[in-house]
Amino acid sequence: MLPSITPWSSPPILIITGAKGDTRRYRAFHLYQQLRMAGVEASTFHISDARASAQAEKCGVLVLHRVPNDSIVARLIDSVRRRSGLVLVDHDDLIFDPAAFQWIDSPDFQDPIRAQLYQQEMLRQQRTVQLSDAVITSTDYLAETVRQIGKPAWVHRNAANQEMLEISTRAFGQKRQPDGKYVIGYASGTPTHNRDFAMIAPALMETLNLNPRAELWIIGHLDLDPAWQPFKDRVRSFKPVPWRDLPFWLAKIDVNLAPLVLDNPFSQSKSEIKFMEAALVGVPTIASPTDAFTFAIRSGENGLLALSLQDWHAGLEALADPTQRTDMGEMARKGVLAQYTPQIRSQQIVDLLNQIASYCGSTDQWQVLAIPTGPLEQYNWPAAWEAGPSLVKMGVYSLQSRGILTLLKQLWITLRRFTARWIPYR
Repeated sequence: MLPSITPWSSPPILIITGAKGDTRRYRAFHLYQQLRMAGVEASTFHISDARASAQAEKCGVLVLHRVPNDSIVARLIDSVRRRSGLVLVDHDDLIFDPAAFQWIDSPDFQDPIRAQLYQQEMLRQQRTVQLSDAVITSTDYLAETVRQIGKPAWVHRNAANQEMLEISTRAFGQKRQPDGKYVIGYASGTPTHNRDFAMIAPALMETLNLNPRAELWIIGHLDLDPAWQPFKDRVRSFKPVPWRDLPFWLAKIDVNLAPLVLDNPFSQSKSEIKFMEAALVGVPTIASPTDAFTFAIRSGENGLLALSLQDWHAGLEALADPTQRTDMGEMARKGVLAQYTPQIRSQQIVDLLNQIASYCGSTDQWQVLAIPTGPLEQYNWPAAWEAGPSLVKMGVYSLQSRGILTLLKQLWITLRRFTARWIPYR
């Protein structure tokens, strides 16, 4: 168990997430850590955890992160409402707008059952938003989208957690030493970025053609077409790595790439975490000028924004200069250490909660006791939390909340994903 912190007399906050992986970490676990650093009583559970219902009977604020509406969620919301508590929804992606489904580039959706079920999930996510008092988002773009459907929204940007800061500091001290190579890196966390990468492929190929010392490292999910065959000796692909290992991989590259197709609403909804993660180890980023990257990057100072292929090629050429990329990477690192730490976000989330409560007519308020300066290890959540819930536990929840038909569809999707490596989607 994590050590308890005596809270100021403010309503406890319960964070329930319907997701796993990086999105849960950034939006549920990070929020939990930030609130605890501020001295606010908080707990977090996955929606499939039976303890969530009991905690909902005690909380003053319920935060639902990526939780699609169903019979169990409806009861949780009713429980909080009966006690005049606040129901907030947190989103870091455009999964609550069914009209945006057409913009998702995922191989999964070649399976019609998966596509149908995902669209139903988007409708359920939208219903949860509609039932909430207000919405917290990771970007201005998402906040504005929420407001367009009639709900008030506030932005609480993604940031690093305490353990990430500690690991990145170690990785920064172990950066790859100058060896004459120019390593360009692209890290893809999900198999939905083929179109984004294809957009800049010509600029990358031109760079590899003109600079014999340039290499391309791809970490994670990406499908390379045969056009890359002439560069096979200088293009390296690596499997996805756990987030605690990622800083050491980023510290091996010289430039980080963050391309996003700009006419895609899902691209605009993405936050600036790719910039932040690389900046923590002193690596500069070239990014598409989405709202979030434009917020974070002062082009030419702490990174580069690239709109056209010419911009991408010019940026790659400019950062082939070791001095320029070192200076830009250091500027990026100083900036994120000043703005993207959990201590900074702790004060910001308390201020934001007070704004939301006042807007919603609640008399509840929260107060920051004292933002800690150290030791800070006590605020790291146990790594074991990230392993659950099991597929069995999630299956039981689906059966209870959605019924046998939905569970059977989910089992099919899991099986189909597993067999896709041998029997491709058609």
